[in-house]
Amino acid sequence: MTSRSTRRTARPLTRTLAVTSALALTGTLAACSADDGGDASGDQSGRTLKVAVYAGSWGDSFTEAFVKPFEEETGATVELVPGGPADWLTALRSTKGGTPAYDVVAFTPNVIPSAVSAGVVAELDTARIEQFDQLNTVLAEQSNVGGTQYGVPLTVGSTGIAYRTDKVDEPPTDWSDLLDPAYCGHVAVSPLTFNTGVEFLAGLINEAGGSITNPDDVDAAFKQLETLKDCASTFPADGTSVETALSNGDAWVAAHWDGRAFVQQNAGEPIGFAYPASGSVGALTSLFVTEGTEQEELAYTFLDYVASSEYQPVFSEGTWYAASNDQNEYPAQFDGQITSGPNAYDSFVWVDYETITPQLPDLQARWQEIFG
Repeated sequence: MTSRSTRRTARPLTRTLAVTSALALTGTLAACSADDGGDASGDQSGRTLKVAVYAGSWGDSFTEAFVKPFEEETGATVELVPGGPADWLTALRSTKGGTPAYDVVAFTPNVIPSAVSAGVVAELDTARIEQFDQLNTVLAEQSNVGGTQYGVPLTVGSTGIAYRTDKVDEPPTDWSDLLDPAYCGHVAVSPLTFNTGVEFLAGLINEAGGSITNPDDVDAAFKQLETLKDCASTFPADGTSVETALSNGDAWVAAHWDGRAFVQQNAGEPIGFAYPASGSVGALTSLFVTEGTEQEELAYTFLDYVASSEYQPVFSEGTWYAASNDQNEYPAQFDGQITSGPNAYDSFVWVDYETITPQLPDLQARWQEIFG
């Protein structure tokens, strides 16, 4: 069978050769597979792939990096469905047994265990992703459940501490610095219904040498949170709300993602970012083929673009998040701010959502008792 690397190597030389190679490839794949009646000529015109991803700059960058070249080279159409992982999971559950709501879906680690247990995402055939062996193994492991690989990791963020450089004299160095009385009245504390709320809790526990899966360590962290009861100034429940709180001064410090903090900084806002000394908490988005999709072959062809070191840097430059292919090459400014590549995530703290997810409602209830 013709290798997809033909398209990758031809693209820098001439657009005509790239398109020809991609179309020839798609035809070969269609001839070798009988999953969804692909056109053996290689022309995928008239076929639509529904992909659930985030809106805003994330979605714009996703379109520029992956959707445009995929549509141009295959003739297929990608329909992006904006929203969030919880909503997408609900939609897939409601369509289970029939035509799934989406063919490809983006999930974060907090949703993956539920998606797998609900049977709405398919096991990933990694052999069908040409550059899968170039993807960072630590990131790929986050969508491996019970020894089975389900997702293709795309974008990774480091959850640390964003702060106002015009309000904070000494930059914070670790998670417990957010408890400093000097910040009282100016601390953003996200609820545990939002990723960074859980990641902040995990960071506090890790700094103390514990684990979020150990009840005693969780109890100790909640005692720390109690010291913020009268000091929290805002409770942002999504990334945009964190940014707004920092921009308008409602918060001077907050647990936040590095990429989004640096976007604010690069836009001229007085925002700094500190990577906690005890370890940043990993934040990741991976893409999955849905169970029962009638566009399986087309979905795998699309994921081949998503995993590629040719296209991922375009996405990273738009979002300011590192991407999963260890062979990606980034601009100097990006490299100067964002850590990426082999071994970059070895020291990350990863929340064990497979264990913690069933406990989250109770943990959020405890959080509510403090911050009500």
